[in-house]
Amino acid sequence: MRRVFFLFILLANFQLAITRQIDINNDSVPESFFITRSRDEYLNKLVSMPFGIKRDEPVDSIIDKIGNFLLNYRPNNSYNDDYYALESNLQAFYSLREGGYGIGAILIDSSGRIIARNHNRQIQRHRSDLHGEMTLLTDFEESAESAKYMNLYLYKPGLTVFSSAEPCPMCFIRLSTAGVDTKYCTSGTDDGMVTRINCLPPYWSALASKHKWVKANSSPLMQMTAHLLFYSFYLDNRGPE
Repeated sequence: MRRVFFLFILLANFQLAITRQIDINNDSVPESFFITRSRDEYLNKLVSMPFGIKRDEPVDSIIDKIGNFLLNYRPNNSYNDDYYALESNLQAFYSLREGGYGIGAILIDSSGRIIARNHNRQIQRHRSDLHGEMTLLTDFEESAESAKYMNLYLYKPGLTVFSSAEPCPMCFIRLSTAGVDTKYCTSGTDDGMVTRINCLPPYWSALASKHKWVKANSSPLMQMTAHLLFYSFYLDNRGPE
């Protein structure tokens, strides 16, 4: 009787674990996935993903497995922007691997070609302004290639910044000032500015409204990965004390 009881408990726990797994093939990802408030919650989501991660693994091992997954991922052709989502997520991963925050961004020309890649470098360079999109634009504008894509500080029509996450207020204003369209892989529930454009003063709201701000058509798997890269600071509390 005791064995039957313990077997029942094991089966029940197994079923609970299965129901907690995220359906990576489902277009409708629960909104709750994109709200993460603790390291424990973060680890639960990491384990639910096809990274092969276990809760008790060292941080370096977790980072390696995320990177291995991204480097072997093939974009889902059912989603027009999945390739760009992967490329921006790879940039976010490179920042994570360097000890930085997991945000990445790329710059795409009118033909769809990626002409610049970069990622958040705040911790790496000890600079408060170097968010993912800020670093992308700053380094690109200082390059020789930028001359044919810009008119002074304004970007010529046809360019798009693709970010792994919805731009924060600072990056949003920078992108608006530069005059470039923007796509992003995952929404910023806590700090995203695109969904809060009406909170801006009238001038800035009008300026921002001249440009496109679009949540990308990327796979649920890339969206969830982007969120987990963004919140990777939960792994080791990286950043200022």
